[in-house]
Amino acid sequence: MHKTFISYHHAKEQKLKDDIITRGSGENFVDKSVKDGDIDTNLPEETIMRKIRKDFLGDSTVVVVLIGEETANRPFVNSEIQAALWGENPTGLFGVVRDELYDRLYSSSTCTDPECGCGISLRTKTYEYTEKVPYLVRENNLRLEDGKSTSPHYDNSDAYCAIYKYSYFIDNMEKCIDESFDKREKNFDIKKRNGSGVKTITNPWGF
Repeated sequence: MHKTFISYHHAKEQKLKDDIITRGSGENFVDKSVKDGDIDTNLPEETIMRKIRKDFLGDSTVVVVLIGEETANRPFVNSEIQAALWGENPTGLFGVVRDELYDRLYSSSTCTDPECGCGISLRTKTYEYTEKVPYLVRENNLRLEDGKSTSPHYDNSDAYCAIYKYSYFIDNMEKCIDESFDKREKNFDIKKRNGSGVKTITNPWGF
């Protein structure tokens, strides 16, 4: 399994993170996180991103974002995600959502697109999806290989940043990580920078 960094909200998702370490092989995970005071926020953005990448993400090649109720508004998480994608050698990236939240992010529907008409079951995003899923996870969940369209539908294997339910991920950990790692070698137009209203360590209020 590839070296993996877990980005998460410590106050809310610590148990999920600990369970992942227990179920997986501990030496394959980079067990560091950016905390208040670790980085001088007056430094240039480029310097901050490189520092997070070198001092915290280390030699990880995949970043897993644990997503709970408050994750999307955690400045350190958003900055860790951006640092993972920064520069010429971005890591693999995917989101893992708490089961009870995942069932609120998506509703079930069936494909009725006249150009497709396949009738398969779809994950339709609810209004909570934008509120709960971190910006760069959302954006890169829309980025498909070679700029392919996301209409009428696509699945995790197509998107640069997959989004999994926690119970699925914990039983398929190595598969999810390997797929994310492999996407690094494919042609994706990755979104690398947080939007202006996203809370980060240099913009903690999201202004």
